[in-house]
Amino acid sequence: MEAVEIKKIFTENIRKYRNLTGMTQQELAEEADISVGFLCDLESGKKWGTLETMAKISKALRIKPYQLLLPEENKNFDVTLHEDLSELGQFITQAVETKIKLLMKKYSM
Repeated sequence: MEAVEIKKIFTENIRKYRNLTGMTQQELAEEADISVGFLCDLESGKKWGTLETMAKISKALRIKPYQLLLPEENKNFDVTLHEDLSELGQFITQAVETKIKLLMKKYSM
């Protein structure tokens, strides 16, 4: 695989995982502690990040750094798992909120 192909995969994956998490470029840039302009340059392929940048972005996206370099044919599992975990998180949040409301009502808070 050529460096150009790796860069393209990296670029597409940043955008894909950002969209999967529902983050805007502004939100991801803030979470990763990089500038919005730099993130835009990364997503457009104008610039290439360091390993530190990859670590910051993957942490902000809550994925493993290697996932930013996986070609499309290897991502279906990761995307499905990410979606399932997101759905589970929403379910748990709703269950906890419901339980808290019941407890507040029970103890008249």
